[in-house]
Amino acid sequence: MAEQTEAKSEMQVQNPVEVHTDSDDRPVQEGHFVGATLQISNPSENTDVPQVDFQGPPGPPNLDRNRPGSVYGRQSIKSATSRTSMKPGVIKTDITADTFFCYKENAFDRAVGVCQELLKPDLDGKLEGAWLLTEIDHWNNDREKIVLLTENSIMIFKFHFILNKIEECKRIMLHIVNQIAIGDFLYPDYSVMPAREHGGIQLRWSKDTNLTFGQRWNPWCSDIPWLTLAHHPLLYNPKENETVTYNVDDFYESLVQATSKCFEKKQPQQKVVIVEGPIEIECYAGITSTIFNQSSLGFYRDRNGLCY
Repeated sequence: MAEQTEAKSEMQVQNPVEVHTDSDDRPVQEGHFVGATLQISNPSENTDVPQVDFQGPPGPPNLDRNRPGSVYGRQSIKSATSRTSMKPGVIKTDITADTFFCYKENAFDRAVGVCQELLKPDLDGKLEGAWLLTEIDHWNNDREKIVLLTENSIMIFKFHFILNKIEECKRIMLHIVNQIAIGDFLYPDYSVMPAREHGGIQLRWSKDTNLTFGQRWNPWCSDIPWLTLAHHPLLYNPKENETVTYNVDDFYESLVQATSKCFEKKQPQQKVVIVEGPIEIECYAGITSTIFNQSSLGFYRDRNGLCY
């Protein structure tokens, strides 16, 4: 994994840090968790998207995409089953939602336009969709991220919604992903952290999940071999409950389809494991992350006149 800094002449994109996660020379490894598998066995077979047998409790009824009052009008192509849980009793009022700079008129669309400038058609392929989600890093910090899904890769952007520029971007090639997990987030047995009470997804592209000393104790480390995503807080606004832009479930379903197609082309004899079950976040007494998350410091907001 290597860090690359791309200089852009446009004022909107000022020296974003790009981390390119690619491993063309390394075959995809089988996940070590026990779960259902998604495998393309023969590229010559005339099949569309391989069937995936999921294990785990059934999800709630299908989402209703008819959302009167939603500020963002994008709807999913098809109805999706909500698999991840949301925090019970949490509601983001219109006043709270308006403090998010990403919620300003056309802010997300403009941001996606800026991020698309870093896509490489010969490497990434066609853009499949864009989402605004929450990334949970290895220090248990919640951070606002724009996620672009293409035919061959996932692009994750830290976007400055106030200055309208990219701060960081990371590319993960789909054919190196060996496990996709979906379920509720849990802390280890002896953790004193309050329960998260919600779920999300996690992608892994390395069987060895043991972090080095430098990785574990560097909160800005960019080469962690997994990606953890959850719903964006705006999904808790009643007007946006069914808005797929903020919904990690919609991204998950699109990701499974895109990964299966990518494996069919690049890794026809390999498989990616789909796991439904608890996702552990290794945090025992993260006082700093508790303060960080309760104050929503990972999101660009108007805080009573202070904008950061």
